[in-house]
Amino acid sequence: MSDAIDEQLREGLGPEKAQALSQWAQMERLRFRLDRWLVNGRSRALVALVTEDDEHNKRARKLLMKVSSVADQAFDQAEYTRHRDAVKDSPDFAAAHLAKLVHQPLRVGDGSWITFQTIAGKSFDDVQVLTVLLRRALDRTPAEVGVPRFSAQDIAAACVAVVQDVLHSWTQTPHFGKEPSLTVREFFGLHLPLSHLEPKGRLYDRAQLFQGDEVTLPGERDPLPNPYAAGQGGYFGNAAFIQPLRGMTHGDLHTDNALVRIRPELEPSDYYLIDNARYSAEGPLTRDPVHLVLYVVSRTSDTLSDPQKDALIELLLNPATGPADLVPGWLAGLVTGVHRESSGWIEPSGLATEWRDQTLLSLAACSLMFIGRDSVRDTDKPWYLRLGARALQAFAERHPTARLTRTSAVADSGGSGTWIAHLCREMPDITRAAEEEEQTADLVDLREAALSGLDRAERYREFVRKIGGPDPNTRYGTDGTEGRPEPGEIYFCPLELCDRQERREPGGPLPLCHLPREAAKPMRGATST
Repeated sequence: MSDAIDEQLREGLGPEKAQALSQWAQMERLRFRLDRWLVNGRSRALVALVTEDDEHNKRARKLLMKVSSVADQAFDQAEYTRHRDAVKDSPDFAAAHLAKLVHQPLRVGDGSWITFQTIAGKSFDDVQVLTVLLRRALDRTPAEVGVPRFSAQDIAAACVAVVQDVLHSWTQTPHFGKEPSLTVREFFGLHLPLSHLEPKGRLYDRAQLFQGDEVTLPGERDPLPNPYAAGQGGYFGNAAFIQPLRGMTHGDLHTDNALVRIRPELEPSDYYLIDNARYSAEGPLTRDPVHLVLYVVSRTSDTLSDPQKDALIELLLNPATGPADLVPGWLAGLVTGVHRESSGWIEPSGLATEWRDQTLLSLAACSLMFIGRDSVRDTDKPWYLRLGARALQAFAERHPTARLTRTSAVADSGGSGTWIAHLCREMPDITRAAEEEEQTADLVDLREAALSGLDRAERYREFVRKIGGPDPNTRYGTDGTEGRPEPGEIYFCPLELCDRQERREPGGPLPLCHLPREAAKPMRGATST
């Protein structure tokens, strides 16, 4: 057996990857030995620190080896490619703050790729990720002999310094780009895949628990905009009025992806960014600062009391005037410091208003992102939903004309609301027919699509035919008099999903919406005409 790779590395890689690496190493006159496997709870890649012995160049060095799959994404969007783009776009910044790629990517027959890069910071002993430093400062990680310990205030200040330098040295200036203005939903899509909100998506089941454009949440007196609905095109609808501030962004900036030098002393200006798989030269600029702050919250929420979490929402929404004294000092310093540095960076451009607006939307979009992560405690996810809803409310108050009314919601639905109206009204009869024809699985799928506001008009038409019903008019309620109540007391969809309107018969029961899974829900919004 060739000794191009040692047994420990061979065993950890598995037969196919080990064979590919061994054969390639022999061709290049290289030998690899495992130093250690590196574990990051959020990364799906296999990562190791290895020693490379280059017989041809008479050189030995330690490298970071990463094994990742690009089977589910375009090859030109792989981490290796994004990293190269970052180096090309900003060579000076990359030389100071990014690792250096070495060798060409090595293809493995199972669809994965092996890549190598230098060690960020040149030495594992002299740099450390910010998360470890912060949790050690908060006594959430055991102290290590010989490893420096710093205060939580020091680490929060280091986080602020990283954000400040990324904006000034990497992004440098904001621009709008050539793309047209975006809807709120499309702006959310710059932060997370909107497919997460669709059936089988990681946010779908939670979204079904909060139907309609508004939600009523514990701790809040009034109904608030529903972040799930906003991500599906609700509340603000199809109004395209957001021009994202764009520029060079890491795309996944957080304290597990940022290392700082700790020896001979803590030096925040000597930092390194890793995992550049989401780098973009045209990324939304408010995403990274917001994401870093909320990531810190997710990793330290076990140190916060409920009153402190309540105060933190107020501070995140109003960093300049919020209740900083009710939040732990180090965390208040992080929130206010990131706000201070980002505001100071954007103000010379005259785009502070746009920055503020888009920061609120990034708070809402990133909140959904954290709700969808398995690494976030289930007990913390209601807090993120509340933060997202409050951020959308603050944004709506700054843009009162952007609020989607019930009438415009129907117009913006592109027809999706009309088949939903028909299903809602006829659900009892359709359910019985579906059971008789053993088509209940299809009905469940259609009901889920209706609750998500999706356009399934043609599929619904075919389903009704299949169970022996009459061909439904999927423009139900939008032409002629079908579905239109006579003048009188009118009731509307309580979920704000469709354009169904009903009149209550004198002395009769309230009309019901039959879409909710738990039980039919009374229709709402009675008015006189």
